[in-house]
Amino acid sequence: FGSGIYIKTPREVRKIKLRNPDNCSVFRSELLAIEAGLEAILNENNYGAVWILSDSRSSIQHLKDWNNVGDRTGISILKLLRHIGVDHEVHLQWIPSHVDIYRNEVADNLAKQGTAEPLCSTPSLTFDEIYSIRKNKDLKTWRVPPSHDWYKLSSPGGSIGLACDRADQTALSRFVGGHLRSCSFSHGNKVFPVCAKCGVASASPEHILSCLRLSRRLSRRILCLLSIS
Repeated sequence: FGSGIYIKTPREVRKIKLRNPDNCSVFRSELLAIEAGLEAILNENNYGAVWILSDSRSSIQHLKDWNNVGDRTGISILKLLRHIGVDHEVHLQWIPSHVDIYRNEVADNLAKQGTAEPLCSTPSLTFDEIYSIRKNKDLKTWRVPPSHDWYKLSSPGGSIGLACDRADQTALSRFVGGHLRSCSFSHGNKVFPVCAKCGVASASPEHILSCLRLSRRLSRRILCLLSIS
């Protein structure tokens, strides 16, 4: 993303275009644009009130709730506003985007041009920004089905088709999940009745397969196949 700033003072018109750091959100890009604009007029004296026009309602609402601002860019903007506000009135005004407001369209074009600019510096990321980047990467990873040979899905969210009717599929699902009709709960824990075959251990799904004298490897294979059905 890039940021574009259009500044009109009594003496001149200034146009600024910036390239923002990688993984920068639209919300943060708007804040970086406001920060750059305030820094540009910091040493100006020949002007009256300051009007900051932005088409990002979320950015203005974020700064309005200044008591809860904790990101680096937001804090920097508040410091600049406090410094400039000593001698000048400062107004933050939301304007709708893409409605042929000339200066806003110029700023949008500058933002597009800013994506081709060299990245001057990469400021330190806050905890929230790092968390957001990490979360997005994890989501992209989780959405890719595993490549294991035993994990076959026709599409994300699909399942392996079993050659049985719905009643049998329901029974198998309940068996794998341990939700047997004979199961009860005590203090939040599952309680299985005594196995009717051996009369020794509780009739959990694992024990039922074991009691049928299936090998441990085969039992695990069956549970694995059923668990992904």
